Amino acid sequence: MPSKTGSHISRAQQMRVLEGFAPVPDGLLLEHGGRIVEGRIAYRLAGIPGAPVVCVLGGISADRIVAVQERDTGRGWWEWMVGTGRPLDTRVHQVLSIDYLFGPGESRGAVVNDTRAPAASDAATVPLVTPLDQAHTLAAVTDALELDPLCGLIGASYGGAVALAFAATYPEKLLRACVIGAADSSHPLATAWRVVQRRIVQRAVAVGDEAGGIALARVLAMTTYRSDIELQQRFSGPPSITEEGLRFPVEDYLDHHGQSFARRFTADQFLCLSQSSDLHVIEAEHITIPVTLVSTDPDFLAPRWQMEDLARRMGDGHQLVRVSSLHGHDAFLTDEARFSEIVKDFVVACGAAAGQGS
Repeated sequence: MPSKTGSHISRAQQMRVLEGFAPVPDGLLLEHGGRIVEGRIAYRLAGIPGAPVVCVLGGISADRIVAVQERDTGRGWWEWMVGTGRPLDTRVHQVLSIDYLFGPGESRGAVVNDTRAPAASDAATVPLVTPLDQAHTLAAVTDALELDPLCGLIGASYGGAVALAFAATYPEKLLRACVIGAADSSHPLATAWRVVQRRIVQRAVAVGDEAGGIALARVLAMTTYRSDIELQQRFSGPPSITEEGLRFPVEDYLDHHGQSFARRFTADQFLCLSQSSDLHVIEAEHITIPVTLVSTDPDFLAPRWQMEDLARRMGDGHQLVRVSSLHGHDAFLTDEARFSEIVKDFVVACGAAAGQGS
């Protein structure tokens, strides 16, 4: 049975927020060797009890706090998308989200007899975990909460890779999926960028500057998330002269995101999920449930041609939605008008699949 750590029902909306931990089946085998022991996945389920469930998964920096309710402080990572009266309306659907295993959230687990990758100073702490392994943990959550089948699964970036793996492996647990900015494998150029990020962290750890290495790796990552045109529009001004030398307008933006990321991640957490992104491989032909693929142009990490090739190989019964956005790979976080429309359409399709009215 899942461990429930908190439950709140709003009297006005009859809204429930349920948080807790779902056990990972002891001995769950990882795709590249090893098995999970003492595993638990932190989850959050928000909405009207009994309503159809849509799961939402974001990038490696996303957690189970997709959006918050009245009692909460702070903001979720997709606040404008999920909640009362929003495109994914919690008066109509329950929204499930999780913390990734071996990420910075509250999910926990140990790996025994596993294959290790050379990583930080203590390589034995960094297991090889794939999006398929994360999909297995999501299945453990849906089993524990008796939510099968999910009405829908929306995955973006790393979450899109997990969503594809879940759709290919657990068609009986899911009616429809929406995959944003993720193909069936990591493109070699995307892998190359992440390899450099991991090397930055490894070398920083070796000289005792873990936080600095994580921040610098994130700085490099930020240059892949947005388009060149957007950065030109926002940061094209001249440098300023400081005591440390020249400082270009883009540096404040990069440093802010790098330092914020470094406050949340350890080196091992970053290395694990970064490697996981590059270990992603699924057989597109194995996906039988309807999938909406969303391709943003430009997207340096999941380029349009790769998404179009995936759609072609998946065949009939699926949909490819093309979006042009200056915000690049991160457009799903910032382009409210376009992605609100996409999610609304997907939710309508989920409702039809679940036999709901309009």
